Amino acid sequence: MPLLFDRSALMDKGVWHDAIVRLAVRFREATRLVFLTGAGISTESGIPDFRSTTGLYKTTSEELFSIDSFLADPSRFYSTFATFYSYVLDSPANLGHQAISALERECHKSVEVVTQNIDMLHTVAGSSTVWEIHGSLRRATCMRCGKSYDQDDFKCDMLSGRAPTCGCGGVLKPDVVFYGEGLPEREYAGAQRAMWNAEALFIVGTSLAVYPAAGLPRECPADAPFVVLNLTPTPLDVQATLVYREVLCNTLPFGVAALIESERSGIPLEELPFDHESLTPIIDEWIKFSKPRKL
Repeated sequence: MPLLFDRSALMDKGVWHDAIVRLAVRFREATRLVFLTGAGISTESGIPDFRSTTGLYKTTSEELFSIDSFLADPSRFYSTFATFYSYVLDSPANLGHQAISALERECHKSVEVVTQNIDMLHTVAGSSTVWEIHGSLRRATCMRCGKSYDQDDFKCDMLSGRAPTCGCGGVLKPDVVFYGEGLPEREYAGAQRAMWNAEALFIVGTSLAVYPAAGLPRECPADAPFVVLNLTPTPLDVQATLVYREVLCNTLPFGVAALIESERSGIPLEELPFDHESLTPIIDEWIKFSKPRKL
């Protein structure tokens, strides 16, 4: 059975310290780390998710995001999607994204991110290997002639709720996966390879409700430990070593910061004295590595 830390338990300082040490040890003990991330990591940047009680599907139909619906009426999709797109453009990478990047940059881990998100925030935070298995909003493709466009070419139309068009007159479709479409082969193959080579898997901000992404953890070696960080239960909780049901900003960044402090000080994690306040300066250092830039 997994060791479960929920929000009420983590309010105790001693329990929180133990939980963070255990998370940091998992980071320390593996060289090749894989993160499977979902909408829950980006909600802390202010981007709405899809399936929660306040998600997009509460205000619009899930059918709108099917390829058949898009092909039938692209204008309907774009007029509805404009608000979400504005959130994506305005939202910064948060401490969760930055923590994952810091493991690679400061702890010299081999880190691969497999994300279901289309917001590009892992790249903004500085992660070097990101498999975007549901595509991203950085490019769009003409449905008539196949010409590819950069985000700068269609951003204004999307923000205005208009369907962007190609010089040939065709409508552009963002390079994201709609229901009824297959996943991008290169990205999914990369995600599979990441799972095959994982020494530890961290499932972050996803309820594992959407396939085939939800099946990817099964590709990991049998001896690779799972750690789940998600507000709600997932089907893999029973197989996990550790489960954290708490907002990510209270767990993931502090686990990484504790490892960094241990390595800098030479004090073993199991003996390291720390609290929120003492680790915050380390976390604050990461902000300079997360800069808006052309993607």
